[in-house]
Formats: sequence, C-alpha cells, structure tokens
Amino acid sequence: MLLPISKGWDIDFSREEKRVLYRFIGLYTGSLFVLFAVIAWLYYSLAYSYMLDERRHAMQLTAHRLSSKIIAAHMGKHHDLDLNRLAETVPYRVGFFDKEGACLGGVCTLQKFLGNKFMVDEEKIRITDKSTFGHLGVDAIVLEESGFGGKVSRLRRETLLLLAAAYLVIALVGYFLARLFIRPIQMRRQALDDFIKESTHELNTPISALLMSVDARGDSADKNDLRIKISARRISDIYKDLTYLFLRDKERIQPESVDMTQIVREQVEALKPLAQKKDVVFHEEYHSPLVCEIDRESALRLVTNLLSNAIKYNRRGGAVYVEIKERELSIRDTGIGIAEKDQKEIFKRFFRATSHSGGFGLGLSIVSDIAQRYRIDVDLESVKGEGTTFRLRFP
Repeated sequence: MLLPISKGWDIDFSREEKRVLYRFIGLYTGSLFVLFAVIAWLYYSLAYSYMLDERRHAMQLTAHRLSSKIIAAHMGKHHDLDLNRLAETVPYRVGFFDKEGACLGGVCTLQKFLGNKFMVDEEKIRITDKSTFGHLGVDAIVLEESGFGGKVSRLRRETLLLLAAAYLVIALVGYFLARLFIRPIQMRRQALDDFIKESTHELNTPISALLMSVDARGDSADKNDLRIKISARRISDIYKDLTYLFLRDKERIQPESVDMTQIVREQVEALKPLAQKKDVVFHEEYHSPLVCEIDRESALRLVTNLLSNAIKYNRRGGAVYVEIKERELSIRDTGIGIAEKDQKEIFKRFFRATSHSGGFGLGLSIVSDIAQRYRIDVDLESVKGEGTTFRLRFP
C-alpha cells in the first residue's frame, strides 16, 4: 500500500547515473559510428568503382565504333574520311594518331597521353584504343571525358550526408535506449531514497512515544503501559521485517511442522493494543486445525504483516475478521481498500499505494516471498472504500 516509487521519466538522474548514461551513449554511438563509417567507405568504394567502370566501358564502346568507321572507310576505299568531322560525332574529346605519334585529326593536345591505356585524374578520364590496326594510317585513338571529378564529389557528399543522417539516428536511438536501460537503476535509487526517508519517519514515531511515556507524570502515567506496548511492538516488527528481508537469505532455514492456528491466535492477542488504539475489533473463527511445514519466523512474519496491515489501513471503529477453515486462512478488514490498478503492484518491494498510515512497503513483499517459497497461494479481493480480504491457501 505504498506510492509508486517511480513515475516514468519524472525522476531526475543523479550525477553517477548521468555518467553511466553518457558512458553508455558514447560506447554505443562510438562503436556504431565506426561500423557505419566502414559501411559508408565500402559503399563509396563500390559506387566509385561502378561509376568508373561504367564510364570506361562507355568510352571503350565509343572508341570501337570510331575504329569500325575508320576500318569500314578504308575497306571501302574511302581514304578521304574527314577525321576532324568524325571526332565531332561523339560526346568526348578525341584525337587520332599514327605510329609515330603524329596527329592525324581531332584534338592534337591529347598526344601526350598516348603512353597510357587508361588514365584517371581529379577531373578527367582518358583511354587509348588501338583497335584500328593502322587503317587509314590511324594507329591510336585517344578519348577524354571531362566532369568525372564533379560526379565523384557528388558521390562523396551523398555518402557523408548518409553517414551523418545514420549517425544522428543511432545517436537518438542510443540516447533513448540508455535511458531505458538505466531506468531500473534510477528506480532502485529512488526506492532506496524513499526507504531511508520512510524508515526515519517510521522509527521516529514509536521512539517518540516511548520517550513521552517514560517522562510522563501524574494522570498521564496511567496510559504509559499501552503506549510502551504499542511502540515497542512497532519497533520490534520493523526490526524483524528488516532482519528477515536483508539477512534471512544468509541463514539456513529449517522448515518444521508449525501450528498456524496457534500462530494466528498469538499474533491477534499481541496486536490487540494497536487495534484498541483505533477502536478496531477482532472477530475470530477457527473451524479446523491448520498445520504446515514452514519455519516459525516465516510463519510469524506472514501472519503479523497481514494482521498489522488490516489494522493500519482500517477505518476507526472498524473490524478485522480472521477465519481458518480447510487449510485456508482468511483475513478481512473494513478499511480503505486498494484501487484495482494498484492490486498487482502491492506485493512489490517498497511499493505504497497510499501514504495513509506510514510503512516501508516491505510487509506484503515479505508475504509474497514467503508464499512463493512455501507454495502458498495468495488471493486478494478488495473494493476501494469498503475493505480488503487476503486468503492464504496452504499446500
């Protein structure tokens, strides 16, 4: 019956949590950036190679067409073929050269590139083709295409833009994933903070009552015994809950045959002073004996927490109905009830559905742990404003 320990992203991150968050984001985005950078480089390399091969094949095809026309003219006795006009029919700069390198037509400045079969620089692609086989005296054709550097620059910009966009996406995803992964730590820290605050307050109340009882004089002294009993009982229950929760796993638990009916009777008697303080009365019905295999301390914590909750969250002048029959223990109160949305959460450690009556949010968590350990079925029925019933079915 405790308030939720977290309300989504409303809790501020601590300095250490921020360091963990930033470390995770840095590792995540850094590793993915390296991966995406490698992928971008491979993409750029493949796209560059594809674009270069495409242009080279297109220029080679053009050179073969020119060679075919030269060979056809030579075979057809058309030795007056105008090579300058032929060069103007293709979208490249073209030069025709004989065996000695003399220019026969076209762009004669390409003569200096005769020694390179294929050449690429920052802006241009050049190829030298010798498929004319000396027809019409033409031994080599040199083709040059301009503007390749611009295409490479565009490819480079597109690749960088894609890399930047991908990195931005993974950075955002990494940020939200980091927040999601660190949220349990955040909730745990908040729960611990709440626990410390609540424990300070919860322990202060019975201690203050004890001190007032010890210092009381005159007529007030008559109420000392009840105050001392209630306060001492509350401190004892808090201590036992904390001990059970944090130290129980370190002890060797030895189950034994425990008379649960006797345990319930004893705890009802022990809690009657607390019930009288709120004018809450007990109604008990024991129809059959109930003996089960469980360690005694677990049995005490199981019963005590359910009974004390039935008192704490009851209305003034209310009642608690305790009944044992056919291996079932039922504890019903006429208190404030539990909202339907909180009924699945109340067994979680530190969870409180209300701040009505203090507490740490440990009692029902301990009940749930004990029930799971000893295969005890726990059923809950509750109506807001009318009351709550817990039924324990023992194996």
